[in-house]
Amino acid sequence: MEINAIRKTHRICDSSVSKFIRLEPCRPDERVYMGSSSDPPHFYVYQCLFRDLGVCLPFTQFECDFLNFINSAPCQFHPNSWGFLRAFQVLCSALGIEVSLTVFLHFYQLKMGVPPYGLMSLNGSKAGGLFSLYSQSYKNFKHEFFRVALVDVDPLEDGEFYFSELPKFPFYWRPVPARFHGVGELQLTASEAAAIKNLESLPRPLDCKLVLSLANSAYKERGLESEYPVFLRLLGFVKAYFSYVYVLCVRRHNGQEKMA
Repeated sequence: MEINAIRKTHRICDSSVSKFIRLEPCRPDERVYMGSSSDPPHFYVYQCLFRDLGVCLPFTQFECDFLNFINSAPCQFHPNSWGFLRAFQVLCSALGIEVSLTVFLHFYQLKMGVPPYGLMSLNGSKAGGLFSLYSQSYKNFKHEFFRVALVDVDPLEDGEFYFSELPKFPFYWRPVPARFHGVGELQLTASEAAAIKNLESLPRPLDCKLVLSLANSAYKERGLESEYPVFLRLLGFVKAYFSYVYVLCVRRHNGQEKMA
């Protein structure tokens, strides 16, 4: 699709960063695994991330954290797995729980692509995944990508694409991604352990398309309840539990170990 048409038909970025990015068409011989050049800093993205999955620039902190955790550029990750990232954020918003990388990692493991330029994807961990695939057969997406160039962005001052002068996620293809199998040895907080327990009780796999369709809804929980009645019970439990955790943390902070 022609670049101007992409901007007209899809929401690519938040208005706060629109003047700092330029969408550029790629040459016929250009590939997503090409490294940096003398051009302005840039990264490659697949068109379907915006058309289907609701990705919007700048990436959320959770998305940046995940890309850093696996040491990979956005284009090294299969669109269906991007769907898992997006759906997880929508689900957490509906349930009123914090979006936690540690909680997400509990449910997934990373499947490496065929060297040297195969795409990585997520499979369910021993605990089982959370969502169905967005598409059973994503076709032609590898040929539908463009370059996002950062224009007049000062790494010293920008907080959307840089942090402490360094990119907030890998811009360019990384030859050695970081494999993981579930949460591993990562330390869980009390709220993260509770979130995992609640998510494990859901009727998995949840329909990825259904969850993503609720991304911009002010009543996400209603959409989930209509499809999965168990959410009505779970939402009440989650809200009550996190209210309890909040009060407990406040009391401990004030030196009051016992609940009233």
